[in-house]
Amino acid sequence: MDRTSQKGFTLIEMIIVVVIIGIIGSMAATMLFQGAKTFVGETDRQGFVSESRSAFWRIMRGAQGQSSPSDFVLSDQNSLYIKNSNNEQKDFQTGSSGYLNLRLGSGGYNLLSDAIDYSNSPGFKFYDDDFNEISPSQGGLSFDQAKNVKLSKLDLTFAKDEDRLSLSTFVYPHNFRFGKKMSYHD
Repeated sequence: MDRTSQKGFTLIEMIIVVVIIGIIGSMAATMLFQGAKTFVGETDRQGFVSESRSAFWRIMRGAQGQSSPSDFVLSDQNSLYIKNSNNEQKDFQTGSSGYLNLRLGSGGYNLLSDAIDYSNSPGFKFYDDDFNEISPSQGGLSFDQAKNVKLSKLDLTFAKDEDRLSLSTFVYPHNFRFGKKMSYHD
């Protein structure tokens, strides 16, 4: 039998092919893992931004529906007490442990966000007709201070891992634009 006519692979050739396929496979797995890690990181970041914007929007909408300036009584830098035109009480509170809570009526608090950067969030501010800041007293805005509020400012910073999102806006409640109620409206 002539050995030159036999066709096939030698054992060394097969081992080299298996090693090359192993190297290419490990490189592909590494690239897939990095891609999946990037995707999960971006998905988490988008969730954080969405939660932060939703919580901020909820506060802004509540403040826009404020029925009377005097309903800001007890509000301060960390608490915003409001009543809408249906006389429904809402209060928003931030805390040093990074929470932002909402309470409807006299019920319990519901968590809107646990990502408030408390030390870097100026919180809630209040302004009069001349755009002078009204500084709340120790227990929040007094009745006299609250009835002079014409504009409020929401200024919150959210933080999660290494991401920071600062949201700020001035809120002029819709019901304030018509002025004070006259005695014949009661």
